[in-house]
Amino acid sequence: MPGLEPVHDEEAPEVSVVIPTLDAVRTLGQQLDALARQRTQRTFEVLVADNGSTDGTREVVAAYADRLPGLRWVDASARTGSNVARNIGTRAARADLVLLCDSDDEVDDDWLEAMASALEGAGGVGGRLEREQLNSDYAKLWGRPAGEAGIQVHLGFLPRPIGANAGFRRTIWEELGGFDEDYVRGGTETEFFWRLQLAGHTLADVPTSIVHYRMRTSFKKSVKQMYIWGRQHPMLYRDFRAHGMRYTPRDTVRSLRSIPHLVRLAARDRTGRLWLCREVAYRAGRVVGSYRYRVVYL
Repeated sequence: MPGLEPVHDEEAPEVSVVIPTLDAVRTLGQQLDALARQRTQRTFEVLVADNGSTDGTREVVAAYADRLPGLRWVDASARTGSNVARNIGTRAARADLVLLCDSDDEVDDDWLEAMASALEGAGGVGGRLEREQLNSDYAKLWGRPAGEAGIQVHLGFLPRPIGANAGFRRTIWEELGGFDEDYVRGGTETEFFWRLQLAGHTLADVPTSIVHYRMRTSFKKSVKQMYIWGRQHPMLYRDFRAHGMRYTPRDTVRSLRSIPHLVRLAARDRTGRLWLCREVAYRAGRVVGSYRYRVVYL
């Protein structure tokens, strides 16, 4: 299939954009359109790291070959997980400046230039998520996405960007041994960018870098996402408590005290029921994760 084979130009591009992807036929084209509109003089390539799609994602990439000359489809189906796709995509990247975005979002027209400029003076970067453009009023009820205000401290430990709007140097990725592929869902980029900082590298916030973020569109998916996050946080605690990450039981008690209030809200409308279910799912995930990873992080 034309346009899918690796490009072997003598001169490497200045920036590599890696998109971990799985069954993204409905949304990938919108992201590729956005990348084709980038206002930059930099040369760049786009690597769609396909984690095992069966819905025609590869054909979508082929259809954009003429609009994005540096576009490549990369087989990242060896194992399940976004970090597997990120590692395989980064390994195929030819630039030292590597940017991450997702296949169901849409980067702003100045995204690449803002991120690449900041990455020239840092080991890692992250930008903001915007939720108005791609989401219905119903989806917005889920609450503001993590990362809307840019890089922030996570779980009271260290700051981290969201993988939908992040970047790093390939040389640092090699130094750190890449993304930890044991992190399959939840905490995937957090683990990497925490290690990046602990290794002495800087993490820069890029407030002018904007990604239009697509939120979960159903009650069930939103609640499941919270459960996954809750289940993965004890794994982060297991791996980083020796570096200073702390668990404070009183914070858990404070959160549990909010549940009666959420129950009252749930009796009023669907939004209240959503918030109650999300909180219960998150706490259930932390219980399951604590058992699985043999730590107390409730």
